[in-house]
Amino acid sequence: MISKHVLDSARTHDRTWLDADSWRKVQASVPIACVDVLPLRTVGGRLTQLGLILRDTPNQGLRWCLIGGRLLRDESFVEAVRRQVRDALGPVVTARVDDDAHPIYVAQYFTIPRETGSFDPRQHAIGLIFRAMLDGDPEPQGEALEFRWFQRNALPLAHELGFGQDRIIAACLERLDEIHSPRQQSR
Repeated sequence: MISKHVLDSARTHDRTWLDADSWRKVQASVPIACVDVLPLRTVGGRLTQLGLILRDTPNQGLRWCLIGGRLLRDESFVEAVRRQVRDALGPVVTARVDDDAHPIYVAQYFTIPRETGSFDPRQHAIGLIFRAMLDGDPEPQGEALEFRWFQRNALPLAHELGFGQDRIIAACLERLDEIHSPRQQSR
């Protein structure tokens, strides 16, 4: 039998129906599916800038990070990407991403530091990283204290990035270079 609370949540399209205690139990029990967003700017089809938010991380203080958060129940990847961008950068910013988009990289976040993967003391998570172009003027809100475009060749240093995302960003850039290489395009 479905509880009244779950039915009420479904009727109002509230996908965050877990109370705080239940959510903590889930975080401590299973990996959490998340979407991370790498905002991009291009000139003449060439990647020139990446967007990052400044936020207070749970264990490192203020750090530059990808936009992101958990995937909600029955939410598509693209809906989650657009919601995360809207939640971090305001309602006037939209993420341009194909309706059938797939991640450009999949990251692992562990609750203990490891040689591979990234570190998030709150939860073991699977980060699905999507690229997106942005329309509108960002007005940081929620966990985003600031948003900034960085030149591709002048990104923050590893110690200025949160959650070990320097490795994730480097892997994303490598994948984007592969996708846009002349050799790949001629196939």
